[in-house]
Amino acid sequence: MAEESALWTEKYRPMTINNLIGMDDKLPHLKGFLKKRNLPHLLLVGPPGTDI
Repeated sequence: MAEESALWTEKYRPMTINNLIGMDDKLPHLKGFLKKRNLPHLLLVGPPGTDI
């Protein structure tokens, strides 16, 4: 997809787990799921683009 026509959400979405902001208390759980290669269905919610 061309850079100028990319959706904002795709252009600026986190590309690694370390780029997630405002979820410091949840990241260890998410990293544990990924390490075990057992990723359950997840719904991550919060204000878009903000650090709480």
